[in-house]
Amino acid sequence: LKHSDFKTPDGVFVHGFLTLNGEKMSKSRGTFILAKTYLDNLDPEYLRYYFATKLGPGVDDVDLNLEDFKQRVNSDLVGKFINIGSRSARFINKDFNNTLASELHNPGLIKEFIKTASNIKVLYEARDFNKAMREIMLLADKANQYVDKMQPWVLSKVNPKDEVIQQICTTSLNLFRILAIMLTPVTPKLAYNIAAFFNDDAYTWDSIDKNLMGRNINQFTPLLERIEDKSIEKLIKSQK
Repeated sequence: LKHSDFKTPDGVFVHGFLTLNGEKMSKSRGTFILAKTYLDNLDPEYLRYYFATKLGPGVDDVDLNLEDFKQRVNSDLVGKFINIGSRSARFINKDFNNTLASELHNPGLIKEFIKTASNIKVLYEARDFNKAMREIMLLADKANQYVDKMQPWVLSKVNPKDEVIQQICTTSLNLFRILAIMLTPVTPKLAYNIAAFFNDDAYTWDSIDKNLMGRNINQFTPLLERIEDKSIEKLIKSQK
């Protein structure tokens, strides 16, 4: 490139060896998984997220520990992130004719998430993907804590049509949307499906500060399922 008068790369972005359960990949020892074998058994969004939690700007080895992989995906993507959407959408779907409130219950929390987005962007650009994922999951924890504190399920027992419930869930779903945009570089298919749930445009980083209010959303359907032991066992058997 240099002697052809083309611009040389600013950097070569690589990682070290990929190991499986702490061992070098070897077909004879059963520690080797083809990409197609994985795709035949599990959603690629799981693996994209897991690798993102492992990758940094250095040239480090990456270990695919299948038990850790299962626990991390189930805890973070399903238990924390997807949980925000599912627990809030059910009230909007059931009691408010699929319509978000025209006001937010906690606009300050929305602004806090949007402000943090600039830090997440810096981490992405520095290829500190593992730090970016940690920051995003801390925000997911904060969103779940907000819902836990507001307890819309308790308010619903008194008056399921209480507009405060609608405002709380609208706030929570906007937090969910912001997190989905933050995760778009890592889980693009998931982000696309979340945008469709909101009847939203395809996500870009610039759309992160747009609040969704007073619009219809679709019925919430399971966006990701938990990884079961049988799926891991099937993956291992398929490689032999």
